[in-house]
Amino acid sequence: MCKRYWFADKPQWLEMLPYRLSNILPAFLTHKKAICKTVMDELRRTGKSPNDMANQVNELLHLKYERANLAYLLAVQNVRDAEAGLYGQKTITGFLRYEDSPAPFGNYEDTDGWYGVSVSSHYLTECLLQEYKRQEPVLNLLLQGTFGQVFRSDHTRRLARKVTLSSGTMSSYAIMNENGMILSWVMLQSECDKSLEPMYVGLAHRYNSAGVEKAKYQWVDRDCCAPFRVPDSEPHEHLQWDAWKTTDAIVAEATSGKLANLCASRIKFNQDITVKLDLFHCMRRFTRECVSEHHPLYSTFCKFLSAAFSVVDQDDLQKLKDAYTFCGIVPANPTKQHIREHCRTKVPHPKELVKRVEDVLHHFHLTKDPNGILLFKPSMLKEWRIQRVHILRGCLSDPEGEDGTLYRYGGTLQLNHVQGEGATVPIWIPVRGTSQQEGFHCHQARWVTGNQVSTNLFQAQGMTGVARWNFQRLLDLKQPDVVLPKVFDPVLIAELNRASERVMGAVKYPALHLSVRDTGERATRTGPIKTGGLVFVLDHNRWPVPMRAAIDELLAKHRGAKDLLVRVDADYAALMHSCRGDPNSLLHPTTKQHISRYIKYLAKQTNASTSLNTSPEKLQESQQLWQCLTAGSQTVSVPVTTLPPALVNPPAPATPLPEGGLQEPPLSQAAVEKMVREILEKQQGAMQQQQQQQQLPKRTRNCLACGQPKSRYLGDGSSIHFFYQMGEVKYFYCSTKVFQTYAAEGLTNPRMPFQDFADTEFFQRELEALKQRGMVRKKVLEERGKRKCVEQLPSGRLCRFCHKPMKQGPNSPHIHTGFPGVTGKYIYCPAKVLSLYQVQGMEREMSWEEFKLSAFYEAEKQRWATEKGN
Repeated sequence: MCKRYWFADKPQWLEMLPYRLSNILPAFLTHKKAICKTVMDELRRTGKSPNDMANQVNELLHLKYERANLAYLLAVQNVRDAEAGLYGQKTITGFLRYEDSPAPFGNYEDTDGWYGVSVSSHYLTECLLQEYKRQEPVLNLLLQGTFGQVFRSDHTRRLARKVTLSSGTMSSYAIMNENGMILSWVMLQSECDKSLEPMYVGLAHRYNSAGVEKAKYQWVDRDCCAPFRVPDSEPHEHLQWDAWKTTDAIVAEATSGKLANLCASRIKFNQDITVKLDLFHCMRRFTRECVSEHHPLYSTFCKFLSAAFSVVDQDDLQKLKDAYTFCGIVPANPTKQHIREHCRTKVPHPKELVKRVEDVLHHFHLTKDPNGILLFKPSMLKEWRIQRVHILRGCLSDPEGEDGTLYRYGGTLQLNHVQGEGATVPIWIPVRGTSQQEGFHCHQARWVTGNQVSTNLFQAQGMTGVARWNFQRLLDLKQPDVVLPKVFDPVLIAELNRASERVMGAVKYPALHLSVRDTGERATRTGPIKTGGLVFVLDHNRWPVPMRAAIDELLAKHRGAKDLLVRVDADYAALMHSCRGDPNSLLHPTTKQHISRYIKYLAKQTNASTSLNTSPEKLQESQQLWQCLTAGSQTVSVPVTTLPPALVNPPAPATPLPEGGLQEPPLSQAAVEKMVREILEKQQGAMQQQQQQQQLPKRTRNCLACGQPKSRYLGDGSSIHFFYQMGEVKYFYCSTKVFQTYAAEGLTNPRMPFQDFADTEFFQRELEALKQRGMVRKKVLEERGKRKCVEQLPSGRLCRFCHKPMKQGPNSPHIHTGFPGVTGKYIYCPAKVLSLYQVQGMEREMSWEEFKLSAFYEAEKQRWATEKGN
């Protein structure tokens, strides 16, 4: 018997086996691994993202491991209890084990133990793409075998935002038939009819090859008739109702000339097709011109507008009322939901429809809410003129004499579950419009998981979702003579039909029988299908040098333009498209969001928001304005009286009686006045203390060289401050400090702007000194971290001059004292005082006693008093 282990590193092995054996194999083989078919079925059925499915599988595997570990521990405990005689039995010899330490169960990843595996989302993505590659031909044939007599097409960008291509933003376009099934689904780079022509050419070839009559009607969301132009309204023209009226001249102008447009469906599919505008999109364009959806009259306006566009069939409404009466519902007022399901509606002819909509607009013209806010925006007048042209051209009205086309019979329903012929009402399913497309868009966004996916994963999840959507619509039809499976697996059903036809002589599911006709249509093709090398958007920190250079050149070319990002993105997409044939090209896809992040990154590196671009006069003006704004105002402050906490059950004072008892002393007038006087004094003291706290100026950090606030907006202009930052270098510039430092070397201007100082050699010396101080500080911090635990580290705050504890003690040179006549505590630091007065002649650090006898004592006292605001 062979003892050698073989790994599943060749998926092609299954192709060598007969199909009857490979079909019953419970897993798909991949390189070095194998994935269970149940996991793949669950991943396709639930529509979960590969990341969520990987977490779920890993949790199940770890649960199995933990339960096995618990079973092992319980088994060991059971053996111990048995040996101890807990169950009334003992060993023959009566001896116990010498060593009672069980072997450890081991970790989850131990190769010689449990040897558990961890499933990654990347692996599941690769498996999903491989499975889609296997099912793609069957999915395309299923989609090509779907027909319809009514087209309902719509654009959407909700789904297109999830995929990023080098060509830029795309939109999704789908065609639905009268049963809600998708005939074709493509991704477009633009919403013009020119990009739709290849799809309609494929649809025409599909209908011609199958010998099926082409669709006669189509509802679209845009481009329903010939283009026209409507002039802009005057500023106050919408306030006059005469500008809203429909005259004979307007009707003649709208209905004259060539009305039909040259759309792709009419040119490439059927030249006799009737194109209609969807009612939902038309009404939505009206409601968008209201000031807000929260306006009190918004809901009422929508209700009236919906009633104006549709007329309920009175015969169906009367049957529904009779069913209400038969069920004992009095009064017989059908609900809106019942009218929508059991009554047919019709959009009237153009003249009547214009009159109905105009009456609604006249009713709500210049209507206001209690706050005086109008319901309509000024742009509502232009929108009414645009939609009025569509109404007059018949783009919204139902076709005449084709009642069977607008609705589909869906059976009957017993109203309110009441038995009897009188409670039976029909179910009418509307065919017109693209309202069902909106639900399809919502489902599409759920099929494609995540916010940014690769083109390959996008196509796999999207096409699988479309096929599953069509299968569910077939189930919803509930046709009595159509047999459908309870599961959805196109490849499995196709193989089952072929095997059933060979063995039994008939296919098992004729409704899902694949045709041998392949029209060659391409649906939702966003790129070449492959199972490896997923395309992902690159951030600027991962851009190669040629890619960064190309984007820098485009940024310099369009610098200053209002639509900078749009132009750079378009030019870069064209540049990458031109280099698509070069296998050595290093230009990778990116998006406007990543280019925007790159621009912000460049702004941080160049430090563009500095005063290098500000003149000294403008800087001084800004400082004066800031001082004026922050100096405060003469607003009277409202005093706040702070009351003491209320007493709860206070003890009563007691005085001894002559007989030995206790008696409460009476309060005299003088005692009451004294108590009131003490209360008022406490309140006045609290008010004065609070006012003093409010009047204290805001303390800001001042420069040690010039004494001015470090903020460049709070100084008096005698010294110029500036914060310079380049990378990790942070430097605070004070013109007085550098003048005192380099006056002996030729620096003559005590108020030199930083722009001029940056051009001198002293600036580089300052940066070198700053780097040296940073290195010393870094070295000190490293040495401090390397000290052993036995060494006592200083506790508390440290002085930023001598790096020693601020607390007064034998190991600290600081003295906590004060100056006579100056409020507040003063902490004397020899290093700080030396840095302040070294320019004036101080040569060394002094103790507090020596400093009091020196000439710098009075200067320091004056500086401290000024800083405290005394």
